[in-house]
Amino acid sequence: MQIQRFPTLGEWTEKKTNTFQQEKLIIRNPEELKSKIQKMISEGVKQLQIVTDFDQTISSFLSPATFSLFRMSQLSPQDFKNKMQSYYDYYVPIEKDQSIKIEEKNKHMHEWYQKVSEAFHEAKFTKSLSCQILNTSHIYLRYLFEPFFNKCVEEHVPFHIVSGGLDRVINTILSSIHEIDTYDEMTLHTNQMLFQNDILEKMEMLVTATTKAKILETSGIQFRNNTILLGDLPSDFYMTKFLNIPNQVSIGFLTQDHAYQLEEYNKLYDITIIGDPSFLVPLVLLSKVIGYPLTEECTQLFNSQNYDELRGLF
Repeated sequence: MQIQRFPTLGEWTEKKTNTFQQEKLIIRNPEELKSKIQKMISEGVKQLQIVTDFDQTISSFLSPATFSLFRMSQLSPQDFKNKMQSYYDYYVPIEKDQSIKIEEKNKHMHEWYQKVSEAFHEAKFTKSLSCQILNTSHIYLRYLFEPFFNKCVEEHVPFHIVSGGLDRVINTILSSIHEIDTYDEMTLHTNQMLFQNDILEKMEMLVTATTKAKILETSGIQFRNNTILLGDLPSDFYMTKFLNIPNQVSIGFLTQDHAYQLEEYNKLYDITIIGDPSFLVPLVLLSKVIGYPLTEECTQLFNSQNYDELRGLF
């Protein structure tokens, strides 16, 4: 029997996708972005790769993170849920606090993940129950992610997911779009659910918000010259900081236009998209690089005035 590269929990039978909602774009430096886009287009698809987070980047802001599925599900043991909620309430503010030094934050993240791993081990989830929890959840993929992902598969664009989420949940979701075991150019760096005889025996906690850059640096992957980077936190911007990639267009998803958050995002990301963003902007950029026409629907969406400034840079 062939070993799965990306083992799943089963099937995501209750797949959900956002509908398109109006979104607002902020471009940090239009002239610099124009130069990056032109270089990316001129070098073409053979020099392109995607580096992306998963939770609330590929999934919507309406969605819980993959860990939170278990914390929030009515199917999970109550004692487990209580522990996970208390950990979440304590450690998430630390994770998001940009004033905490990286060494101190790493210590807290390691402590958090050790507690989470112990809680999962004690709860003894089965694969079937885990899949049932996914199928009764409210995870939504971002609108137009599916055609974006399919086009990357079709064009053999390396697709590197670096996520603090759960591998089996992410694999199950992505497998509802394409048979990812056949997508040779995809890599997944995330936390692993290790099952023994259908029982979750161990959580291999490998990825936090602060370790993503080091994981890619030591991955042994031969990276290409041009990257589309996607994230929903300031820390996601730094995923590629040790890779010496010559050209990168970074896109940050921001849930609300809070001045202090927008200022931070705008210092980092080439494009910040505010609202519950779709994958329209990444899809347009991808289509320009590979020379593939947009659908009529996407063309109409992109021709709205919200994208006037970005359209002028192509």
